[in-house]
Amino acid sequence: MTSFGVLLEGMSAELTVDFARQAEAAGFARVWIPEITFNDAIVSGTAAALATERIEIGTGVVGIWSRSPITLAMEAATLNQLSGERLVTGVGTQARGYVDDWHGRTYERPLLAMREYVTILRSILDGNLTTYEGEVFTVRNFQITMAPSTRRAQIHVAAVGPQMIQLAGEIADGILGYLYSVEYLRDVVMPNLEIGAARAGRSLDGFDIGLGLPANVGGEASVEELRSQVVMFASALGSSPAYATSIEAAGFGQEGEEIRERLRAADIPGALSAVTPAMVDALTISGTVENALARLAAYSSAGATSLVLNPAAPNAMYPLYSGHLPEDGEYPDFDFPAYLDVVSRTIAQIGG
Repeated sequence: MTSFGVLLEGMSAELTVDFARQAEAAGFARVWIPEITFNDAIVSGTAAALATERIEIGTGVVGIWSRSPITLAMEAATLNQLSGERLVTGVGTQARGYVDDWHGRTYERPLLAMREYVTILRSILDGNLTTYEGEVFTVRNFQITMAPSTRRAQIHVAAVGPQMIQLAGEIADGILGYLYSVEYLRDVVMPNLEIGAARAGRSLDGFDIGLGLPANVGGEASVEELRSQVVMFASALGSSPAYATSIEAAGFGQEGEEIRERLRAADIPGALSAVTPAMVDALTISGTVENALARLAAYSSAGATSLVLNPAAPNAMYPLYSGHLPEDGEYPDFDFPAYLDVVSRTIAQIGG
């Protein structure tokens, strides 16, 4: 059975807690709380956990260069204990600029770095005395002094490209992807998860196959309002070239290339006009409630076990990393009240 989650980003901790309560009341299985330039996933997640009773709390995601594996292990163990073992620890490499420019670390060998980080994190959360001499991350003689949990800590790896997907299938308890088209999920994600699982000598039974999608459910207007999200990710090759591959797998490779060509010319209206309603439908959860539920069902049929709705502010467009979008382009203002309305509608209309 496929479960539903909702991603709560770009808002205060108070609003995060309020929407987490709403999501729990609506029947959602999980809330995901990211951290980029707003809040902290662990602190906000703890506040949400203490204000709810059933819903799982996911960090969506914590960057592996943002804190040491020991620090994250202690944070995760504490949050898991306070929440009654409802934590799902989501980790990702994040964009190169976040690592190099913000955290003062060096973004290098992301596959190896993720393997080392998750290996250390898993060992510590399992209660082991941990020594690990890695090429990127090293820990010597650390053991957490907390009572062990009855449920093994869940670690999910953020992955879009095939190699990271394989790694998730090999070493993690789940995957958190983003902007997978149904075709990409079926033809790329699932086979590569199987490759990774086979490498570890295990099956995917019990493995959580999760993915997030921009969401705005509200008839034809919502389709129009999500064109900017498609432009953002169709052009985000510096974050992951696999976004373009996912779009191409859905049959919109030519449109994706036109979007990137228009952006290279700083033609924002032209880039938006290249996004057709069918393209929005294939890459987001939009339109009527009935259409949204049909799209979610298609993902479930293709192999997803958890689907994460990421409510998107109407017409919002912003760079995902330095140099992503033309600096001299004209972009619509971020309408925060309208964004909060989308979050409320998404929770109320989709529910669990």
